[in-house]
Amino acid sequence: MKTLSRQQFLKTASAAIPAALVARPAFSAPKAGRRPNIVFIFADQMRAQAMGCMGNKEIITPNLDRLAKDGLLVTNAISAQPVCTPYRSHLMTGRYGHSTGVFHNDLRMPDNETVIGELMNQQGYATGYIGKWHLAGNRDNPVDAKSRRGWDFWAVRNCSHQHSTPQYWLNDATEPVKVSGWEPDVQTDLAMEFIKKNKQAPFCLFLSFGPPHNPYKAPEEYTAMYSDKKLTARPNVPGGKTTNLLQYYAMTTSLDVCVGRVRTALDEAGIAEDTVLVFTSDHGDMLGSQGHRLKQRPWEESIHIPFILRYPRKVQAGQRRDWIVSSVDVMPTLLGFCGIPVPPQVQGIDYSATFAGESDEERDVAFLFNVNNGSGPGPDWRGIRTKEWSYAYHFDGDWVMYHLKHDPYQLNNLIDDPKYAAKKKELRQQLDALRTTLGESIPLKGKLPAPIQLPAPIQLPA
Repeated sequence: MKTLSRQQFLKTASAAIPAALVARPAFSAPKAGRRPNIVFIFADQMRAQAMGCMGNKEIITPNLDRLAKDGLLVTNAISAQPVCTPYRSHLMTGRYGHSTGVFHNDLRMPDNETVIGELMNQQGYATGYIGKWHLAGNRDNPVDAKSRRGWDFWAVRNCSHQHSTPQYWLNDATEPVKVSGWEPDVQTDLAMEFIKKNKQAPFCLFLSFGPPHNPYKAPEEYTAMYSDKKLTARPNVPGGKTTNLLQYYAMTTSLDVCVGRVRTALDEAGIAEDTVLVFTSDHGDMLGSQGHRLKQRPWEESIHIPFILRYPRKVQAGQRRDWIVSSVDVMPTLLGFCGIPVPPQVQGIDYSATFAGESDEERDVAFLFNVNNGSGPGPDWRGIRTKEWSYAYHFDGDWVMYHLKHDPYQLNNLIDDPKYAAKKKELRQQLDALRTTLGESIPLKGKLPAPIQLPAPIQLPA
């Protein structure tokens, strides 16, 4: 395996962008009627609460905050199954994991699924995918040619969290290349090159960052930005312990800088007005909230993800909306913006008209689930999330229920409170009906994590 410097890798990878992409039908200038470009950027394990625009006064995210100001900020974006591989299958297919069979980590996305890269490619879009894939089966598997699924160009790894020495498979290469340098910087270099080479034709580019996924270790230039800050844990962290918070924030700030660089590339190419630019994440990170770590939990820190969209041609700037947007909604929404028909088997909602102010369609509830199967820290559970309530049960019965409007930090579990018995029954029936409608009937099994000590319950209004 070769090891290349950041500059060497950029030169090698740039040369691997197929010449056919440059030769696509050109547009002399952006026009009101042209098909938009897509730049979809997503982090790994970044929770919604880790942005200034979501009320976090300690984290440094000026570029994301500016993107929210210039575009649409969705405050109820939800990862329907908060773990890497299932989310990515949602993203590619617009379908839940129980429908595709990709319902836990390290499973291969079936070759017969219709995916967004293929649909974009068939409609004349130049397509590129850079970063983590995690849909090729076992995390150590090579990312073979079959895995590309419509991406003209890609520089990918299946799954690795060595953020300072990543390795990538370029197009149909038979072995990976190891690259030195902070991974998001390397990937952003390549994304900017892709944008520059394809500015004359509509393109769809996915940029999949690895941080702030553990191990929590950011470059010194970003940790130094927090050296004089006193960071505080969320109120639902037992004992207020802020383990890994500084590094997590520093890693997130590094992504913020990369988002700013991508915006600069779009501006310099003269195509920012005609580009749907999205920033989101596959799932969150508990970071000690409720006494838990990582993901695969029904609490907000695990399921609630960032979602910012900017498309000046159609979407009004400065919007802050409480729409519930599920991970299965992304694929049909991007197709909708491009005028590409959504396949009938897709289970997500096309939000493009709603985002553009041409429709009032929105979902009432997000379906949540986790299948452990020996992979990951969370037990088997199913749940739902509305704008005001969250509810989940596990293999052994009711688990959690919170009134999010009055209890945003989920300090008071109402699952056994007799005053809320009717609401629990309503949410349980709603969840069971949703499972039936979606055809999800995977048996629940597993065991619960050890009990934890939380702050005293809050008093809710009568």
